[in-house]
This record gives sequence, C-alpha cells and structure tokens, in this order.
Amino acid sequence: MTTSGFDDQIYEKQAGSIWWVFLITGTLWFILSLIMFRFNITSVKTIGVLAGVVFLIAGIVEIGMVAVVHGFWWKALNAILAVLLIVGGILSFIHPQNTFVAIASIIGFMFLFVGILDVIVAFSDRTGLWWVRLITGGICIGLAFWASGDWNKKATLLIVWVALFCLFRGINSYITAFSVRSLEKEARAL
Repeated sequence: MTTSGFDDQIYEKQAGSIWWVFLITGTLWFILSLIMFRFNITSVKTIGVLAGVVFLIAGIVEIGMVAVVHGFWWKALNAILAVLLIVGGILSFIHPQNTFVAIASIIGFMFLFVGILDVIVAFSDRTGLWWVRLITGGICIGLAFWASGDWNKKATLLIVWVALFCLFRGINSYITAFSVRSLEKEARAL
C-alpha cells in the first residue's frame, strides 16, 4: 500500500473488494488453455475464430485491470494492451480464413507486448510472487520470437501458442487476485 494519503486507502479497499474476479478469470483462463491443448484442429477458419475469442476475452480482462491498477502510466499500458487485444479479436472474426499467417504474426507481437509488460510489472512490484510474473513474462517473450519464426505456420503450433497464452494469462490473473486481496487486507488493517 502507498502512504500518500487517505484517498489511496479508500482506492485500495475498493479495488481489493473485487479480487475474486481475477481468481475467477484465472480459473477460466486455465480451463480455456486446457480446452485449447485438447484441440486437434486443421481448419484455418476455426483457428481464426478461436484466436479471436481468446483475444476478446484477454482484452476484457485488461479493461478490468485498468480499474484496478494505480497510476496513469499503468492504466495507459493496460488500456493500450486492451485495445490491441480487442482489435486483434475483431480482425480475427472478419476474415478468419484469410488471416491465418497474420494471426501467427499478431500472436508473436502480442506475446512480446504482454511479456514485456509482465517483466516491467514484476520488477516494479517486488512483493509476493513477483518472480512468477517475471518468469511468465520471460517465457512470453521467448514465445514471441518462436511464434514469429517461419515454422511453416502449422495449425497445431498456432493452437499451442494460443493455449500457452491462455495458461500464462491464468497464472497472472491468480497472481493479481492474491496481490489485490493482500492490498485489501492491508488497507482494512489501517
């Protein structure tokens, strides 16, 4: 908790009251990741639609993050990520069959942006499980370069990339849930 005043205490109590939302979204991310890993899809159109669904859900979660994070730059970073994910989701629905290779490229950039954001957040807030966020951010950055490689753009690899993204979003949602819960408890103690 910050020590800049009474307003911060009220803000942290309000933000802390929705910690369970991140726990639920983390669980949903894990379930979606498990479902994605079970797919054996060769249809490019289906992959485009599934990627669009994942992007839209991720964008909605990032909009929720804007309400929780404190500070203009953190809100701006989460808002930019939300817009990019939602735009990526909409574009995936418009021409799913024509955007298979584009989705692979978008996933590469998405992994890079999400990974960099996770690394920044991990280093800026070294409390609790910050190192888990650092590891998932590093893995996302590595996956960005892997996804951007040629790899013949096979459908199976694209599903794996999307499933791994869901898995890492689930981990980060759990970390956020318990971090926000911890802030709420500290705010209530004061």
